[in-house]
Amino acid sequence: MKVAIVSKSDRKGGGASRVAEDLAIWLNGAGCPTDHFIALNFKEPLSFQHKLYGKGLELKLSGSIHKTTNKFGFREILPVEYWFNLSKIIDAYDVVHFHDLYTAISPVTLALASRRKPTFFTVHDCSAFTGGCLYPMGCEKFASYCHKCPQLSQDGWKNQLRDRTREVQAIKRWVAGKFNIRYVFPSHWMLQEAQKALKFKSLPVVIPNGLDLSFFPMVKKVDAKISLGIPENRRVVAISAHVLDDPRKGVKYAIAALQSISDLSPFVIVVGLCNDELKHSLKGLEYKEMGYISDPHLLAKAYSAADVMLFCTLADNLPLTVLEAMAASTPVVGFSTGGVPEIIQNGHNGILVEPTNQQALNQALRQVLSASDLEAIGQQARRDIENKFSRTVFLEKHLQLYQNSEDLLSLSNSPLYQKA
Repeated sequence: MKVAIVSKSDRKGGGASRVAEDLAIWLNGAGCPTDHFIALNFKEPLSFQHKLYGKGLELKLSGSIHKTTNKFGFREILPVEYWFNLSKIIDAYDVVHFHDLYTAISPVTLALASRRKPTFFTVHDCSAFTGGCLYPMGCEKFASYCHKCPQLSQDGWKNQLRDRTREVQAIKRWVAGKFNIRYVFPSHWMLQEAQKALKFKSLPVVIPNGLDLSFFPMVKKVDAKISLGIPENRRVVAISAHVLDDPRKGVKYAIAALQSISDLSPFVIVVGLCNDELKHSLKGLEYKEMGYISDPHLLAKAYSAADVMLFCTLADNLPLTVLEAMAASTPVVGFSTGGVPEIIQNGHNGILVEPTNQQALNQALRQVLSASDLEAIGQQARRDIENKFSRTVFLEKHLQLYQNSEDLLSLSNSPLYQKA
């Protein structure tokens, strides 16, 4: 079986594309030939990675088409990547698996691909079933139909004219309901949200994200602290996000919780891009700013040095940050949002509280840092990753998914699904 994986970018473009690249690496390692096609590359491509848009005039034309449609509110609605490249190569593969479409790939491309090959689509955020937003953040319009999007400016007739969220969402509903595409969700929560807006022609499945645990060797926390120059006798709390001032990541709640336990003299590891305002809010706390970490070995060391990960996301699918912290034997304290409760069970491998409940968060952080069995909780977190969220489990579920795609194969070979 030969697989084509298609995503917005390589692993440096975000967590969703990182999952896509990892899957390609692991499939190749398991003897399943796989190529990874990317719209945007941020690093030197691996041997099996290829540009989705080609070069020269083709690249300029595709960019111009997307720019023009975006100007009128129809974000990536024309399947230029299919017309210019995928249509030429798709017959060389047995399976096509899409990830991370937002800002790069048209949903119509999925429909066209499904007419010729068994097609899968892993949904990493809500843009697959909304009019365009990554997370509705409390807006429930998507369950009926998107319109007057609160995340877009509605001032003036020009802005109102550019709000084509209703039409864009209608196209995504048409794709899911009329074409035999197998939707894959990393969390049950995301599937349930999607079912509010979409009806699926093919039965969707849930496959949680997985980690390569070889990057997370079992190390003593005291050794990890010493290697990073952190006082070994201090309780250490990590906060992490790609961009720490992203309101969705709820870092302001994490910093307020840290300030509430200043009497415990915690040491803070800050992972991610941190602006001056956030640094000012950390005033009075001793911390080590590590910036955005792309090296998985250094990231594992940073998380291993922490006694607790404070993760206060307000909306997330199945965040890799939580899995990585737990793989480093570090329990997580945070909000019970999105797919996070599918990873963390209270008192078992971490503590979750009601979203935005600052007092409960403060108490939970104090409780965990003062717990006599904190090390045991971290060890349980590691075991849960090994059993449920490992590379092996993730890979086996995908191989089984591809091998059991006879229904998609039969439809792709029927008279209604012949080559376009």
